[in-house]
Amino acid sequence: MILNLPAYIYYLLSAIVSCIISLFIVKRIIFLAAKNKIYDKPDDVRKFHGSQIPSLGGIGIFAGYLVFLMLFIFLQPHYLNYLPVASAILFFTGIYDDIKNLSPLKKLIAQLIASFIIIYFGDIRIFSLYGFLGIDVLPYWLSIGITTFLCTFFINVFNFIDGIDGLACVIAILYTSVLGVLFAIMNEPYLGILQFCIAGATLGLLFYNKSPAKIYMGDTGSMLLGFNIFIFSLILLLAYPEAEKYTSIVRVLHPPLGAVLILFALIALPVFDALRVFALRMSKGISPLKADRSHFHYYLLDSGFTHAQAVFILFMDNVFLLSLVYFLQDINPYLLFALVVIYSFAMLYLILKIRKKKV
Repeated sequence: MILNLPAYIYYLLSAIVSCIISLFIVKRIIFLAAKNKIYDKPDDVRKFHGSQIPSLGGIGIFAGYLVFLMLFIFLQPHYLNYLPVASAILFFTGIYDDIKNLSPLKKLIAQLIASFIIIYFGDIRIFSLYGFLGIDVLPYWLSIGITTFLCTFFINVFNFIDGIDGLACVIAILYTSVLGVLFAIMNEPYLGILQFCIAGATLGLLFYNKSPAKIYMGDTGSMLLGFNIFIFSLILLLAYPEAEKYTSIVRVLHPPLGAVLILFALIALPVFDALRVFALRMSKGISPLKADRSHFHYYLLDSGFTHAQAVFILFMDNVFLLSLVYFLQDINPYLLFALVVIYSFAMLYLILKIRKKKV
């Protein structure tokens, strides 16, 4: 580190400073958007807000994130050399989309390119799940292809979360904080700092994005967050077998499947929701990427919950799943996988039952 300070001081400072940077940038974006009349357009499907709310809040996240990425670049592992390039591609694609409405195909191509760059050149890829679901070592190009596809898929999964005030911010803060803590336990301070600075920058945006929102995250932020959450989750998964030999991580995640299971729990609900919505849309003969109100958060709004209440419910659902998997990580992984799926369907059934009484 730059100074001989305890690691937790750097984690705390990275979160605080990135939060302040984000707060300042987002406040300026709100002012400039109002001055230049750059607002998100209601579509009467998912967006019923007024016409005076901008959707470039992700610029604040990127600013807070970029400062620390550059400040600690000399500590950066070689496999992250292409992270700024890939992040910038998604960032500028998001800005263009938030202002000009980029076509879904062009946006998808940008996501695939960004994912491929970090996965291929950084060699950050899925090559084994330690026997989970029977998956062992994959052929090189199949590994590259599968990882690129899954990264692109999760970018869109996280984009779907950004549907109601504050939800994507709260979920991103939870995910990056969990990753930051795990990297800290694994004695990976640089990776931990990056996660806490993303969490801090997202917290800065949340101040203006909470209900009633003064600004939206937009694709500028949601694609960047989804991309980084996936990549750093994968880095943790790949680093775990080596780290378990030298750190106290085994007290938290028990080998050999602890890391796989906790990361599965981390993304289980949004992935389940996305797959469910894709299947629902395709069963109706429409594009899986066509916007509608089939996601969990819209069902909660239709059930009579406010934006803040819906965010709290989904936040607690994610916390519950993480806790469930953490405390039951030593049981049969297939049974634990089944429990997570059953819980997801049970939550869906409960929400639909409440919604039916309201609609």
